[in-house]
Amino acid sequence: MLKKILQITGREFKYIFKNRRLVLILIGIPLLYISLFGIMYNERVVKEIPTAVLDYNQTSLSRTLVQSFKDSEKFSVEATAHSEAELRQMIDNKKVKVGIVVPQDFSKKIKKGESTKAMIIVNGTNMLYSNSVLSNANQIIQTISVGMSSKMLQGKGYLPQEAADTAMPVQFAIRVWYNPTFNYMNFLLLGLAATAIQQVALMYSAIAFTRERENGNLQELLQNGFNAVHLVMGKVLPYFLINMITINVLMAVAYWIFKVPFRGDILQLVSLEAAFFLCILAIGVLLSIVCRNELEATQYAMLVAIPSFLFSGFTWPAESMPPLAQGISAALPLTYFCNSVRDIALMAPDWHVVLPDIAVLGIATLVLLPLSVLALNKQIKKHYAATDESLTM
Repeated sequence: MLKKILQITGREFKYIFKNRRLVLILIGIPLLYISLFGIMYNERVVKEIPTAVLDYNQTSLSRTLVQSFKDSEKFSVEATAHSEAELRQMIDNKKVKVGIVVPQDFSKKIKKGESTKAMIIVNGTNMLYSNSVLSNANQIIQTISVGMSSKMLQGKGYLPQEAADTAMPVQFAIRVWYNPTFNYMNFLLLGLAATAIQQVALMYSAIAFTRERENGNLQELLQNGFNAVHLVMGKVLPYFLINMITINVLMAVAYWIFKVPFRGDILQLVSLEAAFFLCILAIGVLLSIVCRNELEATQYAMLVAIPSFLFSGFTWPAESMPPLAQGISAALPLTYFCNSVRDIALMAPDWHVVLPDIAVLGIATLVLLPLSVLALNKQIKKHYAATDESLTM
């Protein structure tokens, strides 16, 4: 019995090592993914979080506090707001993730030796940002406030050590918008649902034409007068309608059963879903046309599907990835869907915030669908040319 098992084992090893593509998948692809994921997390921490400042105090002490945030590698102070409404608009429009509000009586209270508070506002839709802001802002404010208070107390005659022991640190209050309870369900569930349905849509559309070729049905369809446009669009539409229904059932389950809030515009959501699925199905159909069989099409579909969630920026922000990882992220349709779905649900953003993602997906679809038709036409012409050649021989 052992001898027969070893014979089959040896036979299978021969098959594996004769098939270069299979060797690449078994060994090369895992190495590729661990390398890509290592590159993506290379920074190890979230850095240069886009930040805006609203300084009501406008004194040397308040500017010192702001400068401490500018000097930190964790924050990137990119804008100055002149009112709370303007600051909110910056956060809502996703120009910044964090707002620092310095109160009007900031320096006055410090000079009196009283406690004062700076307000830190963070967009809580991505919890990596809010957690990072919470820990890093605490370190910065504690450090700068002890230094400020020590100087003030030394000016009043305290010895340096006495001043350090007596110093009353500046406090800070944090306000987390859109996910104030740090709810992981709100943070992850919609993105995981989108990832799952993307994988299903991509896998089944990627075998749409390879299945017809392997079953011998494609030639029959061509003989019955169907052209490339009919076939491509006819393959896309059923999966599009089914996936549109499925994703909205998932959204309803998330809202009604798992209590994920939905504050956005239904039309925004449906427009984004439509653009996303058309793009994904266009990729799947193109793979199905250019690949030789179902196995090959499935393998290439997996290459797209597996890294999508991690590289989408849904959990680890794209801004904190190195350039190579950002390039991969920008090439994946899920990048333009996941984050916008969560924003629509939790933030209720304006149309101009969502439209760029819809536009990218729409443009990709307008390129990929005609490309699929051209690729199929080329195959059809090659098929008829081969048929005519065999008839003349």
